[in-house]
Amino acid sequence: MIVTANVDHIVQLSENALFREAYARAAARTLDGMPLVWLARKACAQPVHRITGHDLLGCILADPPNFAQRVFFVSARQDAADALATRLQAAGLRSGAVASAVPPFGFENDPAYSRALAERIRAHGTTLLVMGVGAPKSEIWVDRHGQALGEPVVFCVGDALNVAAGFLPRAPDLMQRFGLEWIYRFLQAPRRLFRRYFIKSWRFIGLALQDRTRRSAN
Repeated sequence: MIVTANVDHIVQLSENALFREAYARAAARTLDGMPLVWLARKACAQPVHRITGHDLLGCILADPPNFAQRVFFVSARQDAADALATRLQAAGLRSGAVASAVPPFGFENDPAYSRALAERIRAHGTTLLVMGVGAPKSEIWVDRHGQALGEPVVFCVGDALNVAAGFLPRAPDLMQRFGLEWIYRFLQAPRRLFRRYFIKSWRFIGLALQDRTRRSAN
């Protein structure tokens, strides 16, 4: 499993033990949010690069590598999964190599559904599983059911799946470069994202200060 850390993830990691355990067992963790990139550059004084869920998914869609020859999308929207399946088939994957599921709300707490979904992913022979149903449910679900999935590479990319399918716009490059992508995303869905960006995310500042104090003490 590859996870892509952003400010919201850091706040949730401070509150959710299951999420922390999933992150700890991930094969790789990238920096998605620019604030994390800036802090990492200052902390380690060496080159640090941003790798987002958009980047990971974009590489797969442009030229599917060997580990992405049988792809399974767990998506919030069937039309988004279908659009990406069409793109992958146009890129050379065989018909039937791409499958998808749109799980119901709360599926991560439904043992019977989760077992059936894991069995379907394994039966498909999935080599790349793309989770697009948000954090922390994607990461925790994969961590909990990983052994039942076979041996796929797993990308947890959230809304990047809908962006790649063309159903959500992405912020202009300049806003991304200056760490302002969150403003653009908020304007697309203010009711859904208000609490995340204007209430919960302020905790990140305190967490960053705590980390800096701990590093200075060491």
